[in-house]
Amino acid sequence: MLAVGVLVVGGVCLVNGASGPGVAMLVGHPVAAVVALGLQRIADRRYGRVAALAGAGVLVVAALALTMLWWA
Repeated sequence: MLAVGVLVVGGVCLVNGASGPGVAMLVGHPVAAVVALGLQRIADRRYGRVAALAGAGVLVVAALALTMLWWA
């Protein structure tokens, strides 16, 4: 939902001529969301080490999105 919200804000800012979020944020959020959803699907459907690594991957993607897109 955050990715959709960022895209909506970007569109509104484009129409109104405001600065809005940058290209990195407009591209990064949907990419991070798709990657995290893919990893979460693997974590939900597999067992053992693969599920644990996919779950850890979700946390890594979330941490990277926070540090690169919000705190940078």
